[in-house]
Amino acid sequence: MKTASALTSGIPLTGSNLPDLLSHQAALRPDATAVDHRDTRLSYGELHRRSRDLGERLARLGIGPDTRVGLFTEPSLDLMVGAWGILAAGAAYLPLSPDYPEDRLRYMLEDSGTSVVVTQPHLRDRVTALAPRGTTVLTPQDAPPEGELAPAASAPAPDHLAYVIYTSGSTGRPKGVMIENRAVVNQLRWLADCGHLGPQVTVLQKTPMSFDAAQWEILAPAVGARVVMGAPGIHRDPEAVLAAVRAGGVTTLQCVPTLLQALLDTEEFASCTSLERVFSGGEALTHRLARDVLAELPGVSLINLYGPTETTINATAHQVDPEDLGGGASATVPIGVPVDGLSAYVLDENRAPVDIGESGELHLGGIQLARGYLGRPEQTAERFVDSPFAAGERLYRTGDVCLWNPDGTLQFVGRTDNQVKLRGYRVELEEVAARIEEHTWVRRAATLVTDDARTGHQALVACVELNPRTAAVMDQGAHGAHHQSKASKLQVKAQLSNPGLREPAELAGRPVIALPGREATPEQRRTAFARKTYRFYEGGPVTHADLLDLLAPRRAPRHPRPPADLSMDQLGSVLRWLGPFRSEERLLPKYSYASPGALYATQLHVESGGAAGLAPGVYYHHPADHTLVRVGDPSGHCPDGGLVLHFLGKRRAIEPVYRTNIQEVLEFETGHMLGVLEEVLPEHGLTVRPLGHFPAVRDTLDVADEDHYLGTFAITPDDGEPRRDSTELFVQAHPGRVEGLPGGQYRYREGRLEPLGQELIEPRHVIAINQGVYDRASFGISAVARPAEPWLEYIELGTRLHHLQRTPGFGFMSSGYSSKTGHPLPAARRLDDILGAAGIAGGASYFFLGGRVSAEQVASEGMREDAVHTKGPAEMIRDELARSLPDFMLPSRVLVLDALPLTANGKIDTKALATSPEVTAARTTGPYVAPATPTERRLAVTWGTALKYPDPADVSTEDNFFAGGGNSLIAVALVNRINREYGTKLPLQALFEAPTLRELAARVDEAPTTPVSRLIPLAREGGFTPVFCWPGLGGYPMNLRLLGGQVALDRPFFGVQAHGINAGETPYATIREMASADLRELRRVQPSGPYTLWGYSFGARVAFEAAWQLERAGEKVERLLLICPGNPEIRRADGQTWGRDASYTNPAYVTILFSVFAGTIEGPALDACLAATRDEESFVSSIGELLPALDTETIRRITRIVATTYEFDYTFRELAERRVEAPITVFKARGDDYSFLENASGYSAKPPVVVELEGDHYGVLKERGVAELVAAVREAMGS
Repeated sequence: MKTASALTSGIPLTGSNLPDLLSHQAALRPDATAVDHRDTRLSYGELHRRSRDLGERLARLGIGPDTRVGLFTEPSLDLMVGAWGILAAGAAYLPLSPDYPEDRLRYMLEDSGTSVVVTQPHLRDRVTALAPRGTTVLTPQDAPPEGELAPAASAPAPDHLAYVIYTSGSTGRPKGVMIENRAVVNQLRWLADCGHLGPQVTVLQKTPMSFDAAQWEILAPAVGARVVMGAPGIHRDPEAVLAAVRAGGVTTLQCVPTLLQALLDTEEFASCTSLERVFSGGEALTHRLARDVLAELPGVSLINLYGPTETTINATAHQVDPEDLGGGASATVPIGVPVDGLSAYVLDENRAPVDIGESGELHLGGIQLARGYLGRPEQTAERFVDSPFAAGERLYRTGDVCLWNPDGTLQFVGRTDNQVKLRGYRVELEEVAARIEEHTWVRRAATLVTDDARTGHQALVACVELNPRTAAVMDQGAHGAHHQSKASKLQVKAQLSNPGLREPAELAGRPVIALPGREATPEQRRTAFARKTYRFYEGGPVTHADLLDLLAPRRAPRHPRPPADLSMDQLGSVLRWLGPFRSEERLLPKYSYASPGALYATQLHVESGGAAGLAPGVYYHHPADHTLVRVGDPSGHCPDGGLVLHFLGKRRAIEPVYRTNIQEVLEFETGHMLGVLEEVLPEHGLTVRPLGHFPAVRDTLDVADEDHYLGTFAITPDDGEPRRDSTELFVQAHPGRVEGLPGGQYRYREGRLEPLGQELIEPRHVIAINQGVYDRASFGISAVARPAEPWLEYIELGTRLHHLQRTPGFGFMSSGYSSKTGHPLPAARRLDDILGAAGIAGGASYFFLGGRVSAEQVASEGMREDAVHTKGPAEMIRDELARSLPDFMLPSRVLVLDALPLTANGKIDTKALATSPEVTAARTTGPYVAPATPTERRLAVTWGTALKYPDPADVSTEDNFFAGGGNSLIAVALVNRINREYGTKLPLQALFEAPTLRELAARVDEAPTTPVSRLIPLAREGGFTPVFCWPGLGGYPMNLRLLGGQVALDRPFFGVQAHGINAGETPYATIREMASADLRELRRVQPSGPYTLWGYSFGARVAFEAAWQLERAGEKVERLLLICPGNPEIRRADGQTWGRDASYTNPAYVTILFSVFAGTIEGPALDACLAATRDEESFVSSIGELLPALDTETIRRITRIVATTYEFDYTFRELAERRVEAPITVFKARGDDYSFLENASGYSAKPPVVVELEGDHYGVLKERGVAELVAAVREAMGS
């Protein structure tokens, strides 16, 4: 039967290498289609000829058998020609997915010894930058040099390599698996013999090519099958998979179970009537999922596949029989029996066979075994062992625990090691942990997979123990979790609560004096916002002379007067400097002085002896209300007609964030406040001087016993004598960062910098999250206190920092300090060592990093300088991992623990770790809160069913739809079902505005009366003003979700949905009306400017109009970003263009209308739509068939918006009337036509910045292209 099958399918009975198999097919069916990609194809004859041409080109470069050649292409005809061309040269291809992180690609190129890479023209520069110096990079289109004789490409022998696949490795680095020609040929013969591949079969190539499962998709033409190339990233997009299957007439599809479930969830799977075979592999296939697939596609064969990379794609297979699927939800389908040419053994620890039903490690032997691991003989010997059953044969130890079922099939049970399959991907937990341990902050790391039993969600979690020598945290040894991760937002919540203010109940009934000058003057506001804690230094280079000028004492003319002469207006003006300054660009208020943790826990109490019209007594200065509240009688320390200041630290305000050095940081803040007063009082002929430390004063302030009295200071006449500055300064020049000053430590004395040596406070000596600031800084300054009175040590250090922070053109950030209570930060300990080695006494110290800052930084009223500290070590470690690990290996969470549990022999105890409180808490999406209202209880079942909870009723009211795996397709289906069942008219954006069950249930209850906002929140949190972004034609913002979610500007991000999409709305007739209505929505969220406006495609026109209207109304637009403002170029076959009329007889209009839904302007689905469309009804019907999850009325409303707005454009006169003052950045997509702004002038105050993108009009918002757009936008926004 196999012989007959081979003869009828055209598979040769002889031939032991892949090029021979393709040559045979090309001779047998030269004109038959081998590969389809979008609207282009390659016949077998063309694929054979082009691959031979490339093979000969490679042979000229010395490529031959067992040479590795990199293949760096997106899914395309070039991928197929590249793979087959490398094979034609007798060489082995090394798949290099462009989606992989650059560090991983660079490692694979270097480790494999690859000297030649085949790529595509648009990827040439990228791979050239990645590859080792001297690597030859070419494309299939490159012509051979003239005059060269083409040597015949060497035909590979059966044992020559066909490809090398890199898999996850337990050593921390991936390892290359070497697969030979005979192994792949055997696999393809088996697939053909079983009827899985052949001339009647069409395969969808959708698996990322760096995985071994992709190879039978790529190599299927060797046995006569047709291959349809999927789009980049298609494996992550169930809707795109189904569209490709329908459009390409695909008969054979392989998926991991996770994707199979997603395909079922779309409720479109049954529309794939061309499918004949569905293969499942990569992870366990449950009975429940298998039943659902066969119920949805009853005529399809479902085959469960199993095979490690080391045994060439598929090692065992099992055709699923619906009669055998009676198990529970967790029961799994067998992995079957070995494929032809392979044998399977289930062995115990002595490599002896186990009985049927007993578990053991699966060993595989036969022709499909890999040669081994490239350059790793020890690992090869460990995994490929001598067979105890046949002399001279090898077995591969899979590490999988299996058992034999009574029917002779194999059943997967688990793993013997720490390799897991997560969402279909093979992940070595040790590799992820080893990569984490390479981070300089990490002492130990472990990774594990958590299962949320309630939601059914699986996640990869990394647990990290920091190395205190390289990753210091605040309160080291007594720190709270918020110093390890910022996920809890504890500090932000504390800051927002204004913890340093006295409680209203404390002040109730007390006399209150409203101070004059509540509204800040422009000078006060400008000065307050200029004094920042700077974490970026963008003002240019620093010189030796700059530092001398920075440290030189400054003198000002003095005009002394007694405090009794100070008026109430003048006192109000002085105290206003210590109050908050607010900006629309900031979440938190800004103060003119620094406060540890931005908690402002230090309180000022003013005691009057009759000055400024105040009755004698003690008054609390309420900075937020700009009032004085009388809290006590005179203390006895204020003379008649005088003013005295008492400083007090509120312990409860600072304890949530700091557990040690509380007294010290409160004294620093006192010094910062005194620094402000030393600057503003001289304008009134006054200054401030220490009066004394009188602890009994606290009793007169009526405060809690736990609060810290910090000192008393007197307002005195400014007699012109400079205050004695008791701090000694030491400067460290970072090597190569200060012109004219070698790197090292210097003592500032008598106007000079005296060298002490080359010893520095190093990056590891500052708090971990500040180490990036250290790298950006040009220098550091250490202040050491030498006061006559010890109580002034930390106060005077704070004053010194404030004065340095007020130096024009320079910025500073405090980065370490000593301790009077035994908890010095590492920078202080390091400074003591440096000074001690130089014979200089240490003391109380304060270390700050610094550099030059730009005028733009100084003028900014935003939170950019603060945003860098919205992440803790846990988040920063994960961000760095993302640069080197592919997405499927990236932990969803990084947990920083004080210490990881260890076994008796010193290894990480993963069992104890898995049950630790931190990991247990990470297993669930949140605490379970039972649905309480009738709507919550009813909706919980609908929600749980849509998201495939193990128990659909087990939904918490606080569960988040998107955190639980929800996507836009499920959202559409869920909202439509809610509207049907509840009789509501919730818009599609309801789930984005109310993503938890509790919020959504409330929206359902309020549905009849709740007005619907058309602003869709695509990113909710941020410390800056929002971004408002208009989508393209049709006005549906869903395609902006990736951009909104990834751009990470610390701003809320709203997509502006067009008026007309929600039921009952009518589209506006002009751009002017559209923008005007949209601005009414915007002002509900942000009443006043400055505004940040973006627009994509057609939305760029609306954004431009909105900016013009806002500026005409007197508002400020901070930035206007126009993304792909031109239309994608659509031409007729003869190269001519169609008109701009919105007619169903205009193919250009129908193509653009189709792209609104499909995100593309090419492909078989478009051809079918063009052929079917005669009017609105036929178009809506065509899209409904393509996208069944969208209801007909939604399609119709979007279609009518496009019909209304398609021809919208500015006339010459309208554009001439419009001039926007805001800076404009235009992002131009590859292949776009001219936009409405091009060839016009005068529409902007400054010429726009134009950024050319590599991505096309639609690709820049998709998974494969959004990273380029995000990077360009962040650069344009200065992030």
